[in-house]
Amino acid sequence: MIGKEPSEELLSFCYVTINKALFEMSQKKAEEDRKILANILMNDLNDKFYRLTMEDVSKAFHNGVREFEQMAINPRTWYNWLNKQKLKVNAKRIEQSQENERLQIEQRCKEVDKKEILKEFIELCLVEVYEQYVAGEKFKFQGVSQVFNWCESVGLISLTLKEKEKLWDEVQDEIEQKKKFVHNERKQFHPVVMCREKTLMTYFSKWRAENFDLRTKVKQLL
Repeated sequence: MIGKEPSEELLSFCYVTINKALFEMSQKKAEEDRKILANILMNDLNDKFYRLTMEDVSKAFHNGVREFEQMAINPRTWYNWLNKQKLKVNAKRIEQSQENERLQIEQRCKEVDKKEILKEFIELCLVEVYEQYVAGEKFKFQGVSQVFNWCESVGLISLTLKEKEKLWDEVQDEIEQKKKFVHNERKQFHPVVMCREKTLMTYFSKWRAENFDLRTKVKQLL
């Protein structure tokens, strides 16, 4: 992974990446401007995309130049490219994390190993998703049931029986409405998952309004 620390190697990689993208988009910029862009890219990688590898970044720029409509290289442009790649990478890592958890349980792993797996899973599926929501970025829930159960077990989420019953009724109504506009009879609706997603979104909104530091709180709970 790229990590959170700047380095000459990373800066050089960013400079090469910027130059390659500019060439592929038939754009020219002064060398000083390219160096400034490379520094900004490195800072963005350390700050928001530190879990990506250099290969991931190269893929993001490769696909971005060919698939997106932006015709200029700037922080807004590559932020969209990198965020799309980040969602892909996170989905794979979440899937791998869940598989590792299953294997570790089968092999009766040490408690410390299970804690590390849980830590990574919660950071990927809860903390980073919440931070994307706060930043107004696109996000996708993964492992909803596991995340919800963990949040409830540590007291981050608390619903009374009456609140759960009300939520269930609301979701059932939503499903009935959605079925009216879905012509695929095989389309599946999962009310339990929908209830949990709605609850997470409610708490996301609440935490954002309170400027709640979820990352720090999760570290304390883990």
